[in-house]
Amino acid sequence: MNPVWDLEPSVRSEVGRLERVLVHEPGPEFNTVVDPDAWNWDGLPRQERAADEHAELVDILESHGVTVHRLGGARDQLAESLFVRDVGFAIEGGMVVGKMVEETRHGEERRLSERTIDLGIPIYHTVHGAGGFEAGNMVWIDSDTVAIGRSQTTNASGIRQIRTVLESYGIEVIEVPIFGSTESTGQTHLTLVFSMVAPDLALVYSPATQPEFLDTLHDRGIETIAVPMREQRNRATSTIVVEPETVVFPAGNHEVQAELEDRGFEVHAVNTREIRKAGGGPKGLVLPLERTVDGE
Repeated sequence: MNPVWDLEPSVRSEVGRLERVLVHEPGPEFNTVVDPDAWNWDGLPRQERAADEHAELVDILESHGVTVHRLGGARDQLAESLFVRDVGFAIEGGMVVGKMVEETRHGEERRLSERTIDLGIPIYHTVHGAGGFEAGNMVWIDSDTVAIGRSQTTNASGIRQIRTVLESYGIEVIEVPIFGSTESTGQTHLTLVFSMVAPDLALVYSPATQPEFLDTLHDRGIETIAVPMREQRNRATSTIVVEPETVVFPAGNHEVQAELEDRGFEVHAVNTREIRKAGGGPKGLVLPLERTVDGE
């Protein structure tokens, strides 16, 4: 029997108080990778240490009152299932499931769909046909605006489908081509170069985005903290706002962390050294199911 969902999923912000999330601890499937180059990984992460890093993140979330649901049941060979945010997003009562472009991730959509149904959440749309859409490319700017990165992991057809869904909610989509020196093969997600940390503050690795995007942010009254290349490669923009002015942040990014702390942020720096070998950061580990809008 499906559990009763007592609070409908609702996410239209990156910076409000986080209430419910979905996560997946790296399990046996994480050890099925034998050729890290075939996966664009930076070596072979040790599963037990990656699981410890993941547990530290979950402990921080739960200590702040976040309800954590587990994906569970990841199929063999789907070693990147821990990056649940990449696969879909919640919006006002339902879930939108993407379509993974990387062949190694095909099948993650099915598991997210199964778990979504288990939780009693309707699926509003599944990206299909020629569309490619990985939700790691989607970042809320405000409650009425999202930025979607276009790269090898999200194509024009996928963006058109997502735009159609979001337009029914009156949500504007800003398309952001991703390029530049990100030490990637073009598979970079927008969350690895851009992150909102307050309604009027963002972290940006500007070499990977067009100047027009920065102009758009500044025209909306959003100040930007420039992320240096070394810290971008250490996933500095993969930052999770737990509640206003409280963030989970990948350890080792001293310059950006100091900028945040100077602005009054409480920063929980977490070690993600093993997880980073698999190409992602903390933000990709958490799929928000419920978040207040800009701290309301």
